Amino acid sequence: MAFTIPNVGDAAHQDQAEPDSKDFTILAAGVQGDGVVSGCTVSAQATPDMTVAVASGSVRVGGTEATVTAGNVTITAADASNPRFDFIAADNAGTKSAVAGTAAPNPTFPAIPANSVILA
Repeated sequence: MAFTIPNVGDAAHQDQAEPDSKDFTILAAGVQGDGVVSGCTVSAQATPDMTVAVASGSVRVGGTEATVTAGNVTITAADASNPRFDFIAADNAGTKSAVAGTAAPNPTFPAIPANSVILA
């Protein structure tokens, strides 16, 4: 699975096109062997559905490989006036989750949960 930071023209919000500490944390975890082993592609569902589909696959967290079953992950309701960045994560048991950021005029990414890898 490729790790990409979108160009400004391809990003939903300009800040997504700027590498930040979370991007480097995710890359460093991958160098150390943690991350997606196979599959786990995340796809948006039809608008205005507030879920994403996660394909089956496997992840490695802390040297432990876990199977991720296919299924949907629900995103919490958006803020009425400010953007927010969320992560889709899987933990060392293969459990999928949405990690909501904080809505703000200039949002930042949320903390990466312990014993988890970021899928999207």
